[in-house]
Amino acid sequence: MIKLPGHELFSHPAAPVIRTVLTLYDQPGRPLALETFINAEQAGQRADFAQLGAQQELPMLFYDEQLTHRLTKMAPNQPDGQVADILRQADALLTAIPPEQFSFERAKLAVVRVTG
Repeated sequence: MIKLPGHELFSHPAAPVIRTVLTLYDQPGRPLALETFINAEQAGQRADFAQLGAQQELPMLFYDEQLTHRLTKMAPNQPDGQVADILRQADALLTAIPPEQFSFERAKLAVVRVTG
């Protein structure tokens, strides 16, 4: 089973940080959680995140230690406007941060500390 991705927006004085978590329950007693961090100021990352909001399914490709493709699973996704809302909120936060104060890496590190 694959749990739908959860998206969170963290407001930090240095940068907004979008965190996405996807949980795989291939071993029910030991689920595997994958997290990614999106920098809304970077055009490529922003576009990739926006695309998630439009997809009905999320392809998951699994590789072994030799990087041989072993499995593809399609995880259901429910495009509901949440991604677009998060991007709008991130834009508002970005406009309030002076360029010389912006540091996505510093903000991301703070989020990692909070989310453990």
